Amino acid sequence: MLGAGDADFALLLVPPPAILNAGDYYAGEADLRLSGVLDGGLRTRLGLALLGVGAACLLAAGAFYAYTAFGARDLGKLVVTGGDPPRLVAAGGESLYPGIVTPYRQWADPRGTLDLGQGPWLEGFTALEAVGQPSFHGEASLADRIIIPALGIDAIVENLEIVDLGDSRAYETPRSVVGHIPGTPNAGSHGNGWYFGHLESPLQGEGNVFRHLPRVPDLLRDGEDIYVVLQSDESQYLYRVTETNLLHGDDLRLSQAGEARITLVTCQPRGRYDHRLLVTALLVGVRDTPPSQLPSLVVL
Repeated sequence: MLGAGDADFALLLVPPPAILNAGDYYAGEADLRLSGVLDGGLRTRLGLALLGVGAACLLAAGAFYAYTAFGARDLGKLVVTGGDPPRLVAAGGESLYPGIVTPYRQWADPRGTLDLGQGPWLEGFTALEAVGQPSFHGEASLADRIIIPALGIDAIVENLEIVDLGDSRAYETPRSVVGHIPGTPNAGSHGNGWYFGHLESPLQGEGNVFRHLPRVPDLLRDGEDIYVVLQSDESQYLYRVTETNLLHGDDLRLSQAGEARITLVTCQPRGRYDHRLLVTALLVGVRDTPPSQLPSLVVL
């Protein structure tokens, strides 16, 4: 039993019950309803936001698919076999004007011209045969510049380094330059020199020096002569494009040849980049120094 002092102590331990009036009750209920409304509005906005993001992702995926499908629709047209362009001939076998003197793209309008801007860049070269040329490797006749006047290409050339990937090795990707595969012939040399450049590099930002290379097949089909100039410390070597080919990236092999030639390589098609466009050119000329004044390159 508790004494009087104990009773006083017990009263101190037990607080009096809280007394809520009606106003306090209704105010709390209103706060709960308001909180529920706010939570519901937040959930609605969040749901709409997620729905919008999903729709945007679907649209982006659809646009990317359409873009890659559009780029891949005419891959077969990138292949042009070697040989002279066709000429219009009469029944007796005599070539009809202007079949001999002009590219057949101009037959409908012989006076029309398409200036590829190559003329001044081709002056002063001494003719060479693609066969019987010496072999240059290492630092001898190493190219440091490539010029393709008809495409407006004027780029630095660098030897690509080998990158160790752990379980394998590969050549580094060219960064805003044209990459020469070391060990393949140098400029003017017997054999096949390999040169790689990006079509585009939207994610890695490594440039697009060969963005106009896919125009070569159409120009060849139109009967145009496309020339490539490789420049070393002492000389410039002139190559004429003879053919183009298309391979899946997994099928690409660095082949060699019995004559002096080069192969330019870039990715195809845009957005997928799983194929390789190969442009082959044969050595046709050499000059010691370029003309002192050359026009600016223009992309047509």
